[in-house]
Amino acid sequence: MLGLILGLWIGGPWAIVLFTFIGGVVGHLYDNAHALPPSNPLEGLEEGPLLEPPPAPVTREQIDEQAQEHFARHLCALFIEVARVDGEVSRDEVRVVKEYFQNELKYGPEALDIVRLLLKEFLQKPPSLDESIAACRDELPTGDRLLLVDTLYQLALVDGALQRSEQESLRQIVKGLGLTEEDRRSVTARYLGTGHTDYARLGLTPGASDAEVKRAYRQLAAAHHPDRVSHLGSGAVEQATRRFHEIQNAYEMIRRLRGL
Repeated sequence: MLGLILGLWIGGPWAIVLFTFIGGVVGHLYDNAHALPPSNPLEGLEEGPLLEPPPAPVTREQIDEQAQEHFARHLCALFIEVARVDGEVSRDEVRVVKEYFQNELKYGPEALDIVRLLLKEFLQKPPSLDESIAACRDELPTGDRLLLVDTLYQLALVDGALQRSEQESLRQIVKGLGLTEEDRRSVTARYLGTGHTDYARLGLTPGASDAEVKRAYRQLAAAHHPDRVSHLGSGAVEQATRRFHEIQNAYEMIRRLRGL
């Protein structure tokens, strides 16, 4: 407007047009320099990706649940190894595992559901046994490791006599847990006895070495084999047979105790 007035004052059509144009340019620049900020600070900006809200803080309860599941995973790996080594896993074996988590570790219903899922998973695809043994060794004090081995023996015996494959598996686990052979034998004695009578039948003491046990058995079995006295009549054969079976049974019991 000021440019228009100035052009009219000077007079002439070119002055009116020129000063009106100059006034418009100057007014536009003035308005931009002194304009008020928009009510919305983001107005005029291009819309970008929305920022994700910060993650919710992890609670102590969630940390405990994660640690519990991590530990249960390693324990289940050991149980599955012993349960499946002699064939199919039975209901009684699953019961022993459940009672361990429920009675010894005080797992509730939700945690027991996790154990059930882990057992099912490991039946399909067994995990790394060495890794799980190492984790249990590092996370359990000695007393709890002995209790774990005790439960593993219950698991191995729940479906019948202790098999050689189960003995070898248990021996591997005991060694990996950092326990001694004497620890293993003390647990074994709770379920299979000490074998003192059986050692005596072989003319040995419980302190005999494995080599001495095997040598004594071979010598006695050869000496008392019924065929050696067959020429002496049926009475001698019957007596030799009875002694031969005693020697065999004694050796078998010691073999099971020692995992030979």
